[in-house]
Amino acid sequence: MWSQSLRSSITAFVKKPWARYLWLGLITLFAAALRFYKLGEWSFWIDEIFTINHAMSHYSSTELIIDNIPPARNWIPISVMLTAQALTLGGINEWSARLSSAIIGTITIPILYFPSQKIFNPRVALIAMLLLAVSPWHIFWSQNARFYTSLMLLCTLALFAFYFGIERNRPVYILFFHLLLYLACSERLFALFIFPVVITYLLSLWFFSIEKPIGLNRKMLLLLFSPFIGYGLFEILRWSWLGSSIVREFMDIFFGQVNTTPWRLSLSIVYRIGISVILLGICGGLYSLIKKQRACVFIFIGATAPVLLLVLVSTFMFTVDRYIFATLFFWLILGALAVKELFAQTEGFVKIVSFGVLLVLLMTSLSEVFLYYQYQHGNRPDWKGAFLIVRQKMNAEDLIAATRPELGMFYLGRNITYINSISSDTLKNSSGRIWFVIDESTSPVNPDTKEWILQNTELIQVRELYLPGKNLSIYIYLYDPVRKSKTQSSAWFASNI
Repeated sequence: MWSQSLRSSITAFVKKPWARYLWLGLITLFAAALRFYKLGEWSFWIDEIFTINHAMSHYSSTELIIDNIPPARNWIPISVMLTAQALTLGGINEWSARLSSAIIGTITIPILYFPSQKIFNPRVALIAMLLLAVSPWHIFWSQNARFYTSLMLLCTLALFAFYFGIERNRPVYILFFHLLLYLACSERLFALFIFPVVITYLLSLWFFSIEKPIGLNRKMLLLLFSPFIGYGLFEILRWSWLGSSIVREFMDIFFGQVNTTPWRLSLSIVYRIGISVILLGICGGLYSLIKKQRACVFIFIGATAPVLLLVLVSTFMFTVDRYIFATLFFWLILGALAVKELFAQTEGFVKIVSFGVLLVLLMTSLSEVFLYYQYQHGNRPDWKGAFLIVRQKMNAEDLIAATRPELGMFYLGRNITYINSISSDTLKNSSGRIWFVIDESTSPVNPDTKEWILQNTELIQVRELYLPGKNLSIYIYLYDPVRKSKTQSSAWFASNI
């Protein structure tokens, strides 16, 4: 009797609207703490330098913003524009560069809560927000001066706008879909993965004989597809008159540069999203297909279609797992739906099993987050620490060569030579000291240069960093002809006495 009364009291408390917002507020604060903790401590990596250069050269003043948005230019990259303002106000440093990503990553939680609880219910939405708050992948990109948190938020909102438009027969939502898709494409054209999601979902309504939403009519479909058809015609005419295409130029960067196998890419995606989330999400998605619930089918397709497409195209073009980061929230929703269903199907103390499943999801993520902060240097190479070692030991006339000279120029404030631009003759005839700062995980060294370094230099330090499937360690070598000459003389003397 007492336990029944307690259960009723807890249920009544949870169902109060203010209690939901209390939980949402606590989850958001927790997410903010994780995203701002050590935000400025990690070293920059090369892509962040690209963001800084792009932000400052295109959006650091009102005049530059006007010159680089429509109609003068094609896109409105919100994340880069916000980063430029943060850098202008706070100076060019790690904390300022990542501020906009951390803020966007934090506010994503309350923003996505409201459409999620409209589609499903507050319990599913809160579980999904909690999973997002502790997601190692989302925390990583929230602590990067890159566009990915903005891209994920805009893509997710665009798909939600499409869903509400079709479900409620509201053209204004379809207009919001196009606006949000445009802003997402302004971040990166990877946002076009939305298009196969929309097509697949509409086709699945017929294929699975699912009851059609009231907005699935000729007027709404015309409004939905007219901009795509119009842009397709524009691209054809542009190609005919100018011989160029925006989408083609973007795709040419990636075509023909195969860098991974479908199997390896699949494993990488599973690792990034989380194997427990993936497995539970797939099970929850298959259950939704059996039940033929439109919302669940839509989320399942939103999670899986871009992943399958990326794995397919990896056979003939450059791909990396982060290109489908925008699907992360859909996977978390699927996981939340599965947990909710477990709670609904269990009674009494058996619900402990449901709590156990939720705890597995949370603790798996939190264990990775702990490693991320304490041992893995934010999952990025420690260029800052490497160049600090060089700064402490170098002479003003020393030559410094690196696999990522842009980072050396930032941290040392002087010219750095790209290591593969040094000829073998230059190395053999060098009479001065040369520092080599090498990270071969992203920029391999020429074999001849590497062999010369191993034969003629001293290993000063290794900034070790190992992630599953990756060695992100940085090696610091010093070529010192004076020391080498003394060493050779000592060796000759020892061998001839």
